[in-house]
Amino acid sequence: MNNFTTDEIYQSEKSSNLPILVAEDIIKIYRTGKIETQALRGVSFTIYEREKLFLIGPSGSGKTTLVNIVAGNVKPTSGKVFWKDLLKDITRSSFEEIIKARRSFAGLISQDTRLVSHLTVKENVELVGYYANLPSSVIKQRSEFLLKFLGIWEKRNKKEDTLSGGEKKRADIAATLVTNPKVIIADEPTGDLDVITANSILDLFDKINKKLHIAMLLCTHSQNVTTRADRVLEIQDGIIIGQHESNLHLRKLEQSRLLEIDRQERIKIPESILDKLDNPKHFEIQIMDGKIVLNPIYKFKHFENKVKKVITCTICGKLAKDNSDFCKYCGATIS
Repeated sequence: MNNFTTDEIYQSEKSSNLPILVAEDIIKIYRTGKIETQALRGVSFTIYEREKLFLIGPSGSGKTTLVNIVAGNVKPTSGKVFWKDLLKDITRSSFEEIIKARRSFAGLISQDTRLVSHLTVKENVELVGYYANLPSSVIKQRSEFLLKFLGIWEKRNKKEDTLSGGEKKRADIAATLVTNPKVIIADEPTGDLDVITANSILDLFDKINKKLHIAMLLCTHSQNVTTRADRVLEIQDGIIIGQHESNLHLRKLEQSRLLEIDRQERIKIPESILDKLDNPKHFEIQIMDGKIVLNPIYKFKHFENKVKKVITCTICGKLAKDNSDFCKYCGATIS
């Protein structure tokens, strides 16, 4: 059987540092009855060819919602998402159009593997290729290459219930890559694995990125994962508050954070900084020696001597006299 090289199967272009995915002003509002929850509040970012871009943030910050939107799984309330080689905003496309375009653009990976239990590893990988309408010869070549590339060729005739957690993940990744996507989009892809297995999968992601020239967009809570990134975006309360390089520490983000001014010209001061300043609500801004200086303001002097305390009746709303026990208009007790 022929041995296919990476370059023979994946005709990758030389890196041109062009964007392959662009998100603009993404807003997502979830409605439950009369209650609205704003999961994303105008998020914008770009992924470039061959880049490893990771998203971090606390639970509920909007990471998973954002990933599902740029992957085409969920429609935003407003905003735009562009994929390379697709001539229109995917948020204006039908789900049928998105699914068809995604087969050659994005490979999706989650914590849970999506292997069909009664099929072998090789059959699972080939099945994805058939769904994408790839020629049979291409499917067989890519399947063999990927199973060898990912180190599970010996398991090609095994079924899911005989595989370890790491082997299942490798098989799932092979199935994701058979359509030759431009970017892998993954939500906590190693969250269910032990440390040793997780590291081996992360090594594979590095290998895929370097050898196959596939970009990565990953959500994570793991310090171990973030060190593999080219760039890290920090999300909080539905907006991107900062950007980091790979040498960050998740418990000391303020040491590596570059604050982000988004497309709506907002900048969020981290809570850890505000806590140290006793949470001021207002700042004076100055430019000194070429630097922006923010001075916290705790009281407005303009109003300090003009505020007068008044007492109103809780029943009729009229002003009550000082030291009055009863309202002279309705007779209610003043409390």
